[in-house]
Amino acid sequence: MNFDELCGKVMNIDSEIRFAGILDKNGQLVSGGYKDGLSSHLLSDESKMSFHYASKAWESRMNLSHRVGKERFSIVEFEKVKQISVPVDAHNILLVSVEPKVEHNKIVTGILSLLNPA
Repeated sequence: MNFDELCGKVMNIDSEIRFAGILDKNGQLVSGGYKDGLSSHLLSDESKMSFHYASKAWESRMNLSHRVGKERFSIVEFEKVKQISVPVDAHNILLVSVEPKVEHNKIVTGILSLLNPA
């Protein structure tokens, strides 16, 4: 799977998407970034911490997958942004940041259709 292409397609799902990136299990940004003209609400070191926390949260949820099944997605809503995490494969997650007012169901459905085309 071409991660750059995937991130580009995700960005096109909705105009309110701020960021689309692929994180590895260590929380390192492998591909993607912010929409042109936008920047993070966080400082550079804080963004790295946020990526790390997102990957560790995903890893923690995997500990229950033998009982409840594989995670499909998760959403965290902050006052200024929503973060959507979607596993891409066994080693990487897609992290998407959107404006808080956006209807996230449309975005999640779009992401899942890109990852699992019919």
